[in-house]
Amino acid sequence: MPGKATRARAAKPRRRSAEDRRRQVVAAAKRIVLRQGFEALTMRRVARLAGVSAAALYLYFPDRVSLMAAVADALFHGLLAAFRAALIRAEGNPDPRARLHAVMTAYLDWGLGHPDEYRVIFMTPITGVAGHRPGPPGVPAAPSGQATFQALQAEVARLIERGVFRPAEPQVVAEALWAAGHGLVALLITKPDFPWSPREALVGTMADALCRGFSADGTGLRAGSKPAAQRGEDRHAEADERDPRPGRSR
Repeated sequence: MPGKATRARAAKPRRRSAEDRRRQVVAAAKRIVLRQGFEALTMRRVARLAGVSAAALYLYFPDRVSLMAAVADALFHGLLAAFRAALIRAEGNPDPRARLHAVMTAYLDWGLGHPDEYRVIFMTPITGVAGHRPGPPGVPAAPSGQATFQALQAEVARLIERGVFRPAEPQVVAEALWAAGHGLVALLITKPDFPWSPREALVGTMADALCRGFSADGTGLRAGSKPAAQRGEDRHAEADERDPRPGRSR
């Protein structure tokens, strides 16, 4: 039968690792940011909420900006996971634009499904943190944020290389697509009382218009979508069909 000393040793809680403590600190900081924004983030408040001493906190994060970068990275991680899952679902689709469409749809769905997180990482400044692109040496970064933009840019570059999109600078096209998607998400989040059309219709219309604008042949995403030149020819043909003047109607 085990003695008291043995039972005491068995009951002693496992000491947390440095990585566990770091995650605990980031989780506490994230709660503050989601409730009150980055402006409310202080090292003292985070230490108190995380249950660690201020001295211990500085072992994991040397300053407030490095902690901000860790919080931003944690928030971006959810969006990056959504991107990766969307790309897996798009595998095997014969439409070469399916992967880009999946990424853009994932962005919109994640933003609308996580409005608090979206506001923090896309609608408020995160001063001093390199979020979407690598910054100068020594600037704290959010790797997950950079990976999300790289995923979007990679799909754009692939379509340009295959001749599906007309020749252009992939970074510029990716930024334009991001700006359009962000505009829709931000409006739906900040103007919930506006009588919006159904979300699926808004997303589909925007995706079709963007794809048509960048496509090498002007083809959109919708079923039966035709290039702009072909649509113009069809309209002229329909007009001739209706023209009542002698010799013009068919």
